[in-house]
Amino acid sequence: MKMLVGLLSFALSFASLASTSDSKVFNYDGSMNSIELLLKTEKTHTEYRVENRQSTCQRTEIAGYQTICNGGGYGGGYPGPRPGPGYPGGGYRSCYQQPVYRTVYYPCTITVNVPYEVKDFDVDARVIVDVTKLSTAMTPGEKFVVTLDGDNLSITTVGSKKFLLMLTKQSNRASMNGSVKFINALYAIDLIEATPILKSLTMTSISIENNILSFDMGPVENRANIAFSLNILQKKIGSDIVLFNRELDTSEIIINASNVGSAADVNVEKLGVKLNDGKYSLTAKAFFKANGTLMNPSQFADQLEASRTLLYKIR
Repeated sequence: MKMLVGLLSFALSFASLASTSDSKVFNYDGSMNSIELLLKTEKTHTEYRVENRQSTCQRTEIAGYQTICNGGGYGGGYPGPRPGPGYPGGGYRSCYQQPVYRTVYYPCTITVNVPYEVKDFDVDARVIVDVTKLSTAMTPGEKFVVTLDGDNLSITTVGSKKFLLMLTKQSNRASMNGSVKFINALYAIDLIEATPILKSLTMTSISIENNILSFDMGPVENRANIAFSLNILQKKIGSDIVLFNRELDTSEIIINASNVGSAADVNVEKLGVKLNDGKYSLTAKAFFKANGTLMNPSQFADQLEASRTLLYKIR
């Protein structure tokens, strides 16, 4: 029991020494668009020392021998009289001694590498989180978590699923003063209302006529956050030929409002693609696009893009 208490105390002291992480939370509800967070940690690294420990070792020893015989008798090993030459199972009978082993345990001393943490310096971080809500229609409820692990700074989020959270700017300046490392950081985040984007990113019918590829999608309220790409393949036996595969410029796709959403048209001939005799595959894709890095993509799964493929044959 004394040994157990001692080991527990050692484990707790080691965990305390290695606690070099600090986190602060900013719950954004729209009432305050900017906040300053102060975090403190210790930067440490792991070293090892060699210690001798009492343990139990084992070795293998010969405990005795057993006699093994082969040949002779019926099938080799029958205890009756030896049959004559040519009789099945006859022949010379040979025996030999085979050792029998046992495992012996004994006290011994072993060397082990014991890890321990060495403090490098203290870390003080001043972090500004600046949030811009691009729509006033929805009440936000976003949670931003800033974590300082040693001297590594990061930000994560748990969104309300009402907004696409775009990290548009981040800066991190660090300096040493004696045994303290000072970090000044900024995270700028835009909140883009998700519902209009998700409604836009649906595709239904797709067709082509007179080199105009057309497809229907949801209502596009803000074209700045919707991008399009097109992939055109000429189907060949053995290997398809890529005729076109890239994101479309705004001038290369025309979007008009329809009764149920939007209708998009692309003139493939103006893209430099001529559809002659043969079989073709045309895949149109619409996807969310904005400046910065999306912080909460997992909250929208595969809802941030839509595509349709048309197999088209010209005789």
